[in-house]
Amino acid sequence: MTRCKKRRTTHDTSEEAVLRSTWIIEVLWIVTTLISSLYLLLAYLLPLANVTGSLYFQFKFQIEILVCIVPLSLSIIMTFGRFERKEILITIKNDILVFSVDNRLIGISCLDILTVPGSVRIEDRNQPEYDTTFLLALRAGINARVTMSYEIGVQNNEPFLRIFITALGNELDEITSRIRTEATRAEAIFLASFNNIELNQLNNIELRKAVLSHLGKEFRESNRITLDDFPEHQTFLVLEGKPRVMPLYDASQVGTFISTVLKQGYTASLSCVFSRAKPGRERRRLEGEWKSIRAKEKRNEDSLEDQATKKRLLRHYNEIQGKEAWFDVSVALSIVGDNGDHLRQSEEGLLGLFYSIWGGDETIDLRRRKLNRRTAYRMLARRHLKSQRMHVSRLAAFVNTPVQQLPVIAASLLPTFSIPPNQVVDNELIIGKVSFGGHRLNDVGLKIEWLREHIAVLGATGTGKTTLVKQLMAELGAKTDIPWWIFDIKGSEYIDLMNSCRGDIHVLRPGVDSSFVIDLMDSEIDSIERHAHTTFAILKELLRERGTSSELTPAMERLLRSAVLSVARSEQNENSIQALVQKIVELSDKDRVGSMTKDALLNRLEILSREPLGAILAGGSSAIKISDMMEKRVIFDLHHVAMVGGMEAARLLYNLIAKRIFDYALHRGITPGLQHVVVLEEASNLVPESYSRDTAADVTTGESMVMLLRATGQGVVVISTRPNISSNILANTSTKITFRLPYDSSIGSRFMSLDETQERYLRVLKRGHALVILPGTETFEMLTYPFETSLTSEVVPSRISMEHEQPMVSTENEISSHDAIEYKKRLVESEIEEKITKHGTVFDRIGEVGNHVVAFLASRGMATQKQIQALLTTIDFGIEDEDINEMIRDLVSLGTIEREALSLVSGGFVFTLPGCGLEAVKAAIIDYIVNRLGSYYQEQEEKSKGGLDLLIDDKAILILPEHLKASSIEKVLHSIRSRMNVLGNSFAELIVVVRGSVAAAKLREMMDISEDFDVVNVVSAFPSSLDNMIEKLIPRIDQKEVQTKQSCLESSEPESEQIDLIGSIHEMGTATSRAIQMRLWFQLMQDFIDLSDGQVEWSVLLEFINTTAMQSLKGRSTLLNAEEGKRALTELLADEVLIAVRVGSGFDFVDLSEGLWVLNSVVLEGLRNRVLDVIETELKRRRMQVFKGHGYYDFCANGVSYVVFPNQQQLNTLLHLQSDIACRTCKSRQIVCLLTAAEYLEDNVVMPQNMHLFDFSEYVSAVGVS
Repeated sequence: MTRCKKRRTTHDTSEEAVLRSTWIIEVLWIVTTLISSLYLLLAYLLPLANVTGSLYFQFKFQIEILVCIVPLSLSIIMTFGRFERKEILITIKNDILVFSVDNRLIGISCLDILTVPGSVRIEDRNQPEYDTTFLLALRAGINARVTMSYEIGVQNNEPFLRIFITALGNELDEITSRIRTEATRAEAIFLASFNNIELNQLNNIELRKAVLSHLGKEFRESNRITLDDFPEHQTFLVLEGKPRVMPLYDASQVGTFISTVLKQGYTASLSCVFSRAKPGRERRRLEGEWKSIRAKEKRNEDSLEDQATKKRLLRHYNEIQGKEAWFDVSVALSIVGDNGDHLRQSEEGLLGLFYSIWGGDETIDLRRRKLNRRTAYRMLARRHLKSQRMHVSRLAAFVNTPVQQLPVIAASLLPTFSIPPNQVVDNELIIGKVSFGGHRLNDVGLKIEWLREHIAVLGATGTGKTTLVKQLMAELGAKTDIPWWIFDIKGSEYIDLMNSCRGDIHVLRPGVDSSFVIDLMDSEIDSIERHAHTTFAILKELLRERGTSSELTPAMERLLRSAVLSVARSEQNENSIQALVQKIVELSDKDRVGSMTKDALLNRLEILSREPLGAILAGGSSAIKISDMMEKRVIFDLHHVAMVGGMEAARLLYNLIAKRIFDYALHRGITPGLQHVVVLEEASNLVPESYSRDTAADVTTGESMVMLLRATGQGVVVISTRPNISSNILANTSTKITFRLPYDSSIGSRFMSLDETQERYLRVLKRGHALVILPGTETFEMLTYPFETSLTSEVVPSRISMEHEQPMVSTENEISSHDAIEYKKRLVESEIEEKITKHGTVFDRIGEVGNHVVAFLASRGMATQKQIQALLTTIDFGIEDEDINEMIRDLVSLGTIEREALSLVSGGFVFTLPGCGLEAVKAAIIDYIVNRLGSYYQEQEEKSKGGLDLLIDDKAILILPEHLKASSIEKVLHSIRSRMNVLGNSFAELIVVVRGSVAAAKLREMMDISEDFDVVNVVSAFPSSLDNMIEKLIPRIDQKEVQTKQSCLESSEPESEQIDLIGSIHEMGTATSRAIQMRLWFQLMQDFIDLSDGQVEWSVLLEFINTTAMQSLKGRSTLLNAEEGKRALTELLADEVLIAVRVGSGFDFVDLSEGLWVLNSVVLEGLRNRVLDVIETELKRRRMQVFKGHGYYDFCANGVSYVVFPNQQQLNTLLHLQSDIACRTCKSRQIVCLLTAAEYLEDNVVMPQNMHLFDFSEYVSAVGVS
């Protein structure tokens, strides 16, 4: 307290001295200004007016300089003094703190990192490196007026890691929108880049403390900040130079800094401010130094120092060669001490710590920064102090996450929730487990009766809402016969319930299934007048919700009401939207006003008559009665309606259907127990708050179901990504389940009755975790069960035992008539169709033909698309191929059958029943290998053992049909190792067949680390790869077969003939190998260029060819030859699949450095368009008129026709042009042809005299031709 008073007294005294000096300066400024004005009048103005004579005196020039400089200097001093004395004003708007300085606004937001995994990873060379993908993602979309700051440090003996986002602007709304957009993007990037990361968006007091942390413990609780608010003993140090990047297996540089600061008891923070930037001249500087060293080498004047510099240049250039990875960076170290001595000790210790962590080969320096108003302002706002250009590989030295565990002192406690009694949550419908303190306790189950009191499920996208509801409906479907109706607006979200529920499940897909047609009004249950009134109210309110321009006038309402009632009372039962339109036309007045009212009403009802609602509401005798579906389980897929007609169309159809469910429940009357359940997926789109706010009680069908139908046994499950649905629905649900709500936590807090700490926890809940309120319980945390489908043996017949008796993949594309007759016989005699019906039925347009396909797959196990086409053509000769393909797509999308991509079979896909896809893929691969081996395989078939798929002589084959993921590689390696242990030394080579070349390459990389897999060869399941493998197997088996036949059968055939036969086989194999190599090289180079964003430097591509050829010598891949690779590259360039482009220096409009590049067609087209724009702009700048559309010329201007990047055919046409007139349209006489590279033009070619050829590096010269 005494210290604060003393400092305040010192502050008052200094303030008085400053005011006194300011008053003196202002008086001097007034006096000197008057003197200067008087001198100007007497010495210049009056003599010019011939009032007085000119003044002449000694030292006139020096006096005039003094008279001018003194008032100017005093003005600068006064302005600077006023600027220094201005205060920084702060305001807080929830999650954004705003600084106001001289009519400029600076907004800042903060993400506090609570827990995060380390960002050190192991690279290909088994060396640790920092993960920089999240930094590149942050840079990709960052706004030019936004900076980000990664701040680490220790305050009050507690470590912290924070992300600050700062934006500049003149309008508060603009800054708020910009910061929230960037904060949302940054949070999404961090959540996607780091597993189990926990972020907390700071608000209000917490945000103020974090932003003003540089002010220390004694910062004033006011909205004004001056320099005196900063701690007395504080130092700011700013980095100059490039840091050392040195990640370790068990530690990162940031983690080492924080842990050491904690151990030493320092109070310090390190702020790294970064924003996006362009590369600058760093690469040119390196290239200049490289050329200088190369010149010394040619003169034999290089030294050891030059060689060391050359090595450093190569390493540095390799790190920074990317153009999209540069940042403007400023790094500042803030140190606070209790007194002067403590500050000096802390500064010395932290300087040593900083240089030991980030110092190294590069020269870095920390320079002390004087605390003035600019420094204070930029430190608080997390803006650049002294920025320098830095590559992402260097920036990662400061922006990384700790690997080691950090001690936390006085850590904030997590919120506590109650543990519900076991007797309350031990119920029938199990949905998860109670979670307390990170531990899983007992199961959480819902009573069936609770569903009639309704359930609300809220949470952000991807948090587990739909998974929870599927688990709930699967439990309900497996343990009861209660019917339900699911409104699915996403499409295909609930199809897999067909595998988990007993009984039939009907999938209704309005707009896709042409057979789904309903009446506009259904008066079977309700009276005609009441149903007509309800339909009119639904149409009226939905039109009002679309906007003021769609609201109905009184005349329109009267006409619509009369037309709806007339359609309902119609004796012809024409209950369709077309009939309603016709009635509107008939009932409208024939005068001018009536015609205008009719046209305006029909214009507003146009959404009903156009697709898809026009066909759905067509009515008629074949119309479906919703009341007939109320005792069934239905998935109502609104995805197509919403996609084609918009959310208004989906909402209108939902209300029409929901009203009929409502009427059916009312007709059922008061009944005990749960009778029916309705699930509203994406309820914020179906029953938004904006819709229910102005709607009458008899129209809000969603609210009516929740509030009025409880007694009738109707249950409702409401699902929404945001709590902006009808408040009446939220208030009348007894079971409330809320997943993570990062941006609507305040509404969720009221909904769940949470305190402030629990609300903050709601924003950072992990996926699968939810806060729950059940009838009779307080809020508790629950970990939901993942939804898993299960198929019984009745549904999917096993085919494992028949794999070799009847191969599942036929090499024939047709099915014989005998097969079709046998199939029909089995279809009649077996019970397969009955079992498939138990599995689930689909109500759609596929009908009986779809059932044939399902039964056929159940009997055979799998089939190709051509086999299915042949089957259906045999059954129905009139069916078209397009109809068959469309039905197959529908069956796949509905989940009735499964499709797996496999290039080994005709058509590229195999089809099977759900759950049998991997078995089918394995069988197809085995069948392909066996068919290629032919008779060589028969003698080895009985030798398969150890869980292997094939064993041929001393070579074993293991097939992995699943798609390999990074997370499953270790499991696969363990499985391979166990198979090798079973086989022991009985085999010479183990061949592992995997799906995909990327998976094969990844598996080879992991195997190269260990010597345990030296005898393992990984082959991808492509025809070329398997053919090459089989080619190596056949000669080995053939030699053994020949020797056996010679010894046992005493063949009279000469041995030389056998040797010639073997030799011919080898010659065939060599030719086949070369063809396979060329195909492999074609695919590898195109994939490599595609993965490199469609552009690769020539030298890099040649290095790729040589490296790939060398790696193929290891024996775990197809042997590739570098010369064949270069020959393949030549063919790709000749066929113009790839294009070579030579880029010159100073090309600012392209993202390519100087040199020869290889591009694919997509990148070339983009480059060509940019070049055309540049040339056209330059021609127009020279005031030339540009004409387009003149034949095969890109444009013509000033008597010159231009062709940019012609293909070989266009170039040959131009070279053989014999006329002096180039363009017949504009009569131009000169031709300018811009080639991608001069190498495309042969040296001996003869060009027309009026033709000028340039390559891309000379495009400036091309523009100069006139």
